[in-house]
Amino acid sequence: MYVVTVAQRDPISDLTLASACRGDAGAQLRLIQQTQQAVYALCVALSGNEAEDLTQETYMRAFAALPRFVVGGRASFLTWLLTIARRLCRDHARGRARRPLVLDSDADAMTTAPGPAAQLASARAAARVRAAVLELDADKRAVIALHEWAGMDYEEIAAIEEIAVGTVRSRLARARHELRERLPDLAALEDLQDVG
Repeated sequence: MYVVTVAQRDPISDLTLASACRGDAGAQLRLIQQTQQAVYALCVALSGNEAEDLTQETYMRAFAALPRFVVGGRASFLTWLLTIARRLCRDHARGRARRPLVLDSDADAMTTAPGPAAQLASARAAARVRAAVLELDADKRAVIALHEWAGMDYEEIAAIEEIAVGTVRSRLARARHELRERLPDLAALEDLQDVG
């Protein structure tokens, strides 16, 4: 599962960032380990099956631009990184023919091993929620992914999306409303936490 909550996010130290900026491979690996779940969750929400490639491309672009990142500057490293991922996904979507987003069957099968009926029901509900999220327009998918799966607050999302905080709130409210309409038999927002 690709769920990152605010409590799970390890703070990225200025020392790690400074070392990564100097090309320290160990520091760069630590940055990837601390941020990959949030980047991947956003890429899945915005690009479906192409998320792995776009996640890798995000890190390639970020590390190429890392020497220009201002440690302790206006944006946190994670906000800066997710902005790169968001723009990359947006550019990728513009460049491809309009086709529905799909998830690999591996991504849909959260747990297919024999087990209790509740586990199977939970996996099915999670797949339905993921499918419903993929039906949202890209702006709503982005705020849902950033808030529910990456654990970002409104201000961080506003910085990534380059929109006002009020716009973040309204997009999130509209996305939740659409999910409730599409999934009336599920507690959609509770299920969101477990399907990123």
